[in-house]
Amino acid sequence: MPEHAAKTEPMAGNKSDDQDYAHIGDVMSGWSKLVNAIALVLILGASALFVVVMGSLPRIDGRHPVTGIQLKTTITRDSVGIPKIVAETRHDAYFAMGWVHAQDRMWQMEAQRRLGAGRLAEVVGEAGLASDRYMRTLGLYQAAERSLGALSEPTRSALQSYADGINAWMSHNIYRLPPEFTILGFKPEPWKPADSMVWQKIMAMTLTGNWHDDILRAQLARTLDAKRLAELFPSYPADAPVTLSAEGGKALLESFPEAARPTPASNVWVVSGARTRSGKPLLAGDPHLAFRAPILWYLAELEAPELKLAGATVPGLPFHLIGHNGRIAWSFTATQADTVDLFVEKLAGETQYRTPDGNRPFLTRTETIKVKGMPDVVMNVRETRHGPVVSDLLAQGIAGKDEVVALAATALSHGDTSVQALHLLNQAGDWAGFNKAVKEVQAPVLNIAYADTAGNIGFFTAGRIPVRKSGNGTVPARGWTNEGDWTGWVPVAKLPQSFNPKSGVLVNANNKVVGDKYPYLISATWSEGYRAARIRDLLGERRGLGIEDMMAIQADSVSLQAVELKELLTGIEFKTQRSRDIAHRLAEWDGKADRDRAEPLIFAAWINRLNRAILADELKDSFAAFERVRPQVLMDILTRRRHWCDDITTPEAESCDDLIERILDQALADLEATWGKDMKTWRWGAAHPARFEHPFLGKVPVLGGMADLSVPADGDDFTVSRAAYRVEAGGTRFPQIHGAGLRAVFDLSDLADSRFVIATGQSGNPLSRHYADMLPAWSVNRLYRLGLDSKRSVLVLERGR
Repeated sequence: MPEHAAKTEPMAGNKSDDQDYAHIGDVMSGWSKLVNAIALVLILGASALFVVVMGSLPRIDGRHPVTGIQLKTTITRDSVGIPKIVAETRHDAYFAMGWVHAQDRMWQMEAQRRLGAGRLAEVVGEAGLASDRYMRTLGLYQAAERSLGALSEPTRSALQSYADGINAWMSHNIYRLPPEFTILGFKPEPWKPADSMVWQKIMAMTLTGNWHDDILRAQLARTLDAKRLAELFPSYPADAPVTLSAEGGKALLESFPEAARPTPASNVWVVSGARTRSGKPLLAGDPHLAFRAPILWYLAELEAPELKLAGATVPGLPFHLIGHNGRIAWSFTATQADTVDLFVEKLAGETQYRTPDGNRPFLTRTETIKVKGMPDVVMNVRETRHGPVVSDLLAQGIAGKDEVVALAATALSHGDTSVQALHLLNQAGDWAGFNKAVKEVQAPVLNIAYADTAGNIGFFTAGRIPVRKSGNGTVPARGWTNEGDWTGWVPVAKLPQSFNPKSGVLVNANNKVVGDKYPYLISATWSEGYRAARIRDLLGERRGLGIEDMMAIQADSVSLQAVELKELLTGIEFKTQRSRDIAHRLAEWDGKADRDRAEPLIFAAWINRLNRAILADELKDSFAAFERVRPQVLMDILTRRRHWCDDITTPEAESCDDLIERILDQALADLEATWGKDMKTWRWGAAHPARFEHPFLGKVPVLGGMADLSVPADGDDFTVSRAAYRVEAGGTRFPQIHGAGLRAVFDLSDLADSRFVIATGQSGNPLSRHYADMLPAWSVNRLYRLGLDSKRSVLVLERGR
């Protein structure tokens, strides 16, 4: 209908009403225009944002001409987004791996290389500056660049093919990038092979022995006598020759970014065919790292001439880290070898430091850090013969007058061939080929379990382990002497290894890998052996084992640490009936940290408060490093070092028994305040969810609710299904923040029947259906068999014209 035909004549005799009506209409018309304009802008903005954001999802089917591909290459994805790459050349295989990694995880890859290069502040501003200063001081990226020259031509070629695939994807999708790039307002630079190398350097620093304890020991040596210090660190030497200032030691600990702090843990075990249903070996592995969304791991299959791989990759690297190649299978744990030492250096003027051979000038370099929204930050980095001066990161002195602290690490080697080891491992066909590959590992030191289709099993501790002139690396050494200097490496032939042991079983869960008669020092401290002991108990003398048995062991949530400690805690004489009832309940508990049980929640609240009550009064600011319960220390205190139970801040002398009951009462009161008075409704899983936070999008309003993931979880820090947690909310919530982001089981009788699962999903984009679609299966340890899914999409990359 024409606009003028719709007009209505005013009624006669109501002039004033008509005027009022017209007046109101005019006002509303003006507001309507404004409201409509605003609404239109919002709709257009939302539409544009929707197009941009949804456009960031990858294209996964059809044909795609691409510059750089040599021959037709297919990428077939199953219903959970796991790709199978089939290529006619190895160049195309690694090219396509770069393509799919970029499709699904480009932001993760970008953040990873910027972390290693010390370039986060360029895009996130001041929040990234502390991390950048640390990484620039270490010089990880320079070490990665120099290590490229030590690689063989085939390995360098594979890295270049992979980089070409990433860059080809970026050139076709520069306006369809993941939402993080749009929000931060920048585009990624071309990928270089050194960008792949730097991830290995980050892992080498993360998976080393707990060198943060070296700082802590030296710091506490100023305030605790040698006997008390040895009780906190059972292997600590009585003589601590060099100590750090209390304030400086604390600041140094806090200066290291979370991404580089040691958090090594993993499980691996392999059983021979004599113990299995098929007569061929089974191998199970689950590496443990900090939880993030997306998880570090990315599952993929790859086929090319003389190359067939399936398993777990890390976006940023073209090679499979854990997997099989149709002939052998492998997985690993962190050895926790001590490959990082601190050296206190004495200054000799402004530009030199003392050595056993006289004064020597610092090596110096200038680093310019670009900071978004701020002026550039210029820093001067000094290096000694031992390594970079990390104390320059701090304003205050952390050692004595005219002293600085340098850091030595195998990860800073410029000729590191560890990435090449992965390339060779992917191609190895037997134990000899496996040995040749793992001997190229330098950092980090890894325990690598092996099995092959011929029926062999094996184990090799691979990597560079320093031999020290003296000392055991647990305290900072005097740099002006040669007492702690590294004089070489443990010979490769002498590294711990085993092939076809009589027991038919090889197990490692970060426990000690050698006996006391081993002639070389790997580490002066080792992780507790609870997980390894539990795996051995579950395997026992069983025969006829199958994949399902391996999966069940991976999901086991019995905490041997809880079993041991609860015997000490519940064996005292409690004064009140309520305490006696709760103690009896825990005494009857089997130690299974099941998400649907209340006992693990009560135990966690009790044990963490008790740990704080015993240690915090004497350790003061240093207690944060002991907030994670150290079972051996706590058991020693409750049995033969009971003087720790006395609170030094009170005039009365407290006994351990009184403290145990008082803390139980406090824990129950706090739990009631959080979870209600009806203990029947308390659930460990509600207080202990596995939490996967997106490091960037999780902090963005609205998007954070989509990007952060959570699911109730079993286990604790000492169960096979490892679920390390952080204590929150007054000690009544314990979110899991570390654990098995990947689980894999390999059947050497039929490697195609091997199973995998990752904790989140294949995609790093919260809008993708594959961002979190494996989380439900992961939470109950339901593993996927690759290649059987009928719901497939096929993308063909072909040579562009």
